[in-house]
Amino acid sequence: MMTGLIRRNGRYSTRKVIPLDLQAHYGRREIVRALGTADPVRAKKVHLAMWQMLETEFEETRQELAGVSAPPNDEDAETPTPIADISPTLVSLVKIDSLREERDKAAKEGTLAAFMRSQSDTLAMTQAMLDGEVTATKDYRELEGIRNALRSFLTGDNSFAIAAARKARTAVDEAKAATPPGKGDSLTSVVDRWAAENKPEARTVKRTQNIVDRFEALYGKLAVQAVTKQHVLAFKDALIAQGQSPANINVMIPMLGTVFNYAADKLHLIQTNPAAKVRVTDKRRAKEKRRAFEIEEINAIFASPVYSQGRRPNAGGGEAAYWLPLLALYTGARQTELGQLHPDDVAEESYMDADGKEHSAWVIRIVENAERNQHVKNEGSERRVPIHADLIALGFLKVAQAAKAKRRARIFPAIIPNSTGELMGNWSKWFGRYRRKECGLTSKETPFHSFRHSFKHFVRLSHIPNDVHNEFTGHETGDVADAYGGLSYPLAPLVEGMKLYRVPGLKLPAPPPGLI
Repeated sequence: MMTGLIRRNGRYSTRKVIPLDLQAHYGRREIVRALGTADPVRAKKVHLAMWQMLETEFEETRQELAGVSAPPNDEDAETPTPIADISPTLVSLVKIDSLREERDKAAKEGTLAAFMRSQSDTLAMTQAMLDGEVTATKDYRELEGIRNALRSFLTGDNSFAIAAARKARTAVDEAKAATPPGKGDSLTSVVDRWAAENKPEARTVKRTQNIVDRFEALYGKLAVQAVTKQHVLAFKDALIAQGQSPANINVMIPMLGTVFNYAADKLHLIQTNPAAKVRVTDKRRAKEKRRAFEIEEINAIFASPVYSQGRRPNAGGGEAAYWLPLLALYTGARQTELGQLHPDDVAEESYMDADGKEHSAWVIRIVENAERNQHVKNEGSERRVPIHADLIALGFLKVAQAAKAKRRARIFPAIIPNSTGELMGNWSKWFGRYRRKECGLTSKETPFHSFRHSFKHFVRLSHIPNDVHNEFTGHETGDVADAYGGLSYPLAPLVEGMKLYRVPGLKLPAPPPGLI
């Protein structure tokens, strides 16, 4: 029988050892998931998919516990360093070292047998990815290095590691050897001064310091004046070898670069930023980047228990679980823009049409308001979006007006910020779990942000003019006309554009029970 595939009472399940670093979080050593079949042939296929889903779940949990956010959408970034430049040999060397450390820890904790079984399972899954039997979750060069390391570690044959060590020293060792002597300002002191002057959000300061801590764990308390490009490149290589995804690395390196930029531009401690232009290309990005939902996926969401059974999970923010996906599909707004809406942001405005006749329309105002703790991505993101007739028919105006009557600070007050004060941090995690488990949408390509992509797609299908389209989404094109958009953009063309908006094949849910 395949590793991890078990049979109980004639039915098959997947049993997987939880990685040691996550066992405290899960509160147990193993996970058992039913596969819903008694057919051994089908069970093997479903088992491989379930195994991969658990690997994804573990990785996402690590990211959540580490507090690493999704990478910024930087379309103007410099050409990154290809991940193909990373040697599988380097990956193997670092992986073997980490495996030995984890083995020694497991031996002390009395969990050595479970640890070795887990690594055997990982080897089987890694080989399945390399053979094309299962969708690869990492670059193939990384997988090759991990596979080789696991083989060497599990079989006790160290000839591979010895030969590799003779062939190439790790980039980290080379960078350490090149470090000049001398004293200077610590990276932590630069972070403190940067935070004091710029006053970023507490979570941003914490994440930046965490990345500096990672860097210093590799090199020690290195003075900012002693850091070179070679150090940063070796840091990048070490992150890849440790299993960090390209997406995470492309968050960490720029955040480290923020510290170096401040040291250069404001403190004049160094001449240039050694982290500049250091990035990793994610070869999977073309396939796995965020995309628009297919109409079948949208209908699956709107047929799920929140809509069909009236469920209102606490983690989903009560009524926010029902309304935010609909609002995103019909406005193209980001989840934070929707979650922070104040009752006054939904208002009826008057406007004149081309013939000089006066009309009125209900709109959503997306604005920056520090007193209400409302923030937008940039100045061009402030805008008005007419409320589509479908949203009105479902009762959204009643929801906003009820919140106003109760003097709520937000239309969706049941959304609870996370421990760092990020309003949508917990809600976003809930939606990801709900999308996967309740809607059956497991692709990483379709987070909540995919509603924004879907809106843009359906706007184009509806033949809405580009300038109106850009006003709906707060997208700046770089044209001088952008300066005349936002809250001052004429309402008439926006209203006419929204009247054209259609989602072909959409099966709208019923209104919430209290609004029928």
